[in-house]
Amino acid sequence: MDYTQKIEIAEVCPRDGWQNHPVPIDTDTKIELIRKMMDCGPKRIEVTSFVNPKAVPQMADNARVVDGVREYAREKGVTLIGLALNGRGVDNARAAGLTHVSFGVSVSEEHNLRNSNKTIEASFEDFRKIMDRAQGMNVLLALPCTFGSPFGDAIDLDRVLRMCEEAKAMGVKEFGLADTAGISNPRHTREVLRYLKDGGLDFSQVSIHLHDTRGMGLANAWIALEEGITHFDASLGGMGGCPFVPGAKGNIATEDLVNMVSQMGMETGYDLDAAIALAVDMGGRIQAKLSSSMSSLCKKGH
Repeated sequence: MDYTQKIEIAEVCPRDGWQNHPVPIDTDTKIELIRKMMDCGPKRIEVTSFVNPKAVPQMADNARVVDGVREYAREKGVTLIGLALNGRGVDNARAAGLTHVSFGVSVSEEHNLRNSNKTIEASFEDFRKIMDRAQGMNVLLALPCTFGSPFGDAIDLDRVLRMCEEAKAMGVKEFGLADTAGISNPRHTREVLRYLKDGGLDFSQVSIHLHDTRGMGLANAWIALEEGITHFDASLGGMGGCPFVPGAKGNIATEDLVNMVSQMGMETGYDLDAAIALAVDMGGRIQAKLSSSMSSLCKKGH
């Protein structure tokens, strides 16, 4: 383990953190909070999703949010990313002014059906078509449920490798592996990562997206670090949860992950105190119950 290495942590609270939040967040508040998140130090923010507003009403103001933060992101050197599940989503992301988009294809058949009403193969066929029309955009292929399905169906890691290889041949340079339901454990996380690495997946192109449903998010992050992963997603305050996964809890908290790796001497570029303060402020403003340890300590005055 190289304790001097730099760890990149992408902030996903504006998309994954807020998408399932039951209290509507007004657009101006989103814009203000996202700008403050940029001040904490991330170089990548998943800013919104371009999906059916009937399915995820919290993201209905996606274009207005992007318009409100795009110039500030340029000044701060922050890359804005939008999630899409189909061609219309990619087109809308481009129209909003984004150059980076994350396209999700779950590797759990049941989760993909619930998430997009399509089989994995049908969604991946959409992805093939989208790559033809996403010229000039940077596309990250996100693979939810890589570390297990909440619905009990088996995950075919060889299919994951085939999907990554085909996507790479189409020009994709980034892949996101997700424990969407937060059901993995450190041993399983290591086994999955070693299988994929042995199968040829280049970890310099991989980011890890972990949920903390069973309290093992940071433990799984540590295993990923040991296996050579240096790119992570995290959500301020530990907010998050997939609308299509029953009981899904939030992501690993940005401030908790920053604290863990910083304590060991790893560089993140984050201002930890600013992130903790912002998490506490955000929780109060949007009526969110935060799950992060560091924000809890701050509220108790420690």
